[in-house]
Amino acid sequence: MLKKMKRWTLRSVLAVLAGLLGYVLLSLLLSAIPTGVLNEKTPRMKTIYVHSNGVHVDVILPRAEVPEDLWQQLSPGPNTSFMAFGWGDKGFYLDTPTWAELKASTAIKAMLLRSPTAMHITDYERERTDWTSVHIREEQLFHLLKYIRSSFAAGAAGEVIEIPDAGYTDRDRFYEARGHYSMIMTCNTWVNRAFRRVGIRTAVWTPMDSGILRHLEH
Repeated sequence: MLKKMKRWTLRSVLAVLAGLLGYVLLSLLLSAIPTGVLNEKTPRMKTIYVHSNGVHVDVILPRAEVPEDLWQQLSPGPNTSFMAFGWGDKGFYLDTPTWAELKASTAIKAMLLRSPTAMHITDYERERTDWTSVHIREEQLFHLLKYIRSSFAAGAAGEVIEIPDAGYTDRDRFYEARGHYSMIMTCNTWVNRAFRRVGIRTAVWTPMDSGILRHLEH
């Protein structure tokens, strides 16, 4: 009986390790395969930005490109010129203001379970040098905004739903979101999916920030 239990435990561990290895290899492979087009800058192009904190990518839109009704609902500061949009695991977002506060239980839950999500909005007063610019056509911007809007959970009147007292600073806020977080649908997969849908060059699929940024190099 004891030998059978040991054998079963060993097989289970090996199966988990094999699954993780397969996930990593598939992530690396699909992250390297490009799809979509990298537009050149022209007078008719719009410019948006992406930024990674080393793990997580946000999409950043200039004030002029955010519809007025959405801008007002998201309550930006008076000097805000750019707004960053991120989507991710709600528990991870709210319980981990800094990497030093990351708990193993939070990380495991985010990766192994289908968990609730939140939208993270950050205000910026000026463009930063570590942002990556992305040039897009008017129709691409239209569909990107449609995708971002559809990621917010909506109240009875169609309004966004802010999570009270959840921001890290006075220039960021969290909102209830649609969808579930998993190993297959990560914060970076959300950005990658948006870019794929509108035809911006990105990876076929990626859970990593590098799978997005590498394809945006001019």
